[in-house]
Amino acid sequence: MTPHIIPARNWPLENRLPLLATWPADRRNRLLDLSALPRFGLRGPGTTAWLIACGYPLPESMDHAIETDGMTIARLGAEEFVILADPIAGSPRLAQLRREWRDAPDPRGFDAYREESWCWLNLSGPAVPEALPLLTGIDSRIHVFGPGTVMQTRAMHMDAVLIRNERGGQPGLDMLFDIASSEYAADFIADILPDFGMGRLAG
Repeated sequence: MTPHIIPARNWPLENRLPLLATWPADRRNRLLDLSALPRFGLRGPGTTAWLIACGYPLPESMDHAIETDGMTIARLGAEEFVILADPIAGSPRLAQLRREWRDAPDPRGFDAYREESWCWLNLSGPAVPEALPLLTGIDSRIHVFGPGTVMQTRAMHMDAVLIRNERGGQPGLDMLFDIASSEYAADFIADILPDFGMGRLAG
């Protein structure tokens, strides 16, 4: 029997942005493509109850995110979450969550296929607060849109999920949007934020 071969995943920006071995620690302003890193979306009836039953801490209200066990858990709705691996430390817990979900009986929610359908870009560095008004029309002041806050809005003239964070002691912003718009987003950011260096991390 011929063994089943799983083709290597390809990402739209992998031939455009330089590969970095680790998360940069030089405190420069950067755009990082994190699309090759693990993420998992769950939505639909049973999602919240299943995550709670498995012992995962959840944000108490919509449009908030929490950090736990090397993961960011962002709540997008009453029964919708997106979970991102920590790009600095990684997250064995995220792979464990996937296995638990795969083996669990219903109701447990549905796989939203965020790893396949969403690009994941990150802005990091001291200039992130000043960069935000150039990307989106939301009120991006720190007391409105601070770390742990999620905005489902328009950014770069398209629908996007924005998650404020701090990683490595630096202000940061995770941006999730249609993966088909990866090249457009990279061009947009390169044009309006020319001082941000660019790179990517591999999964």
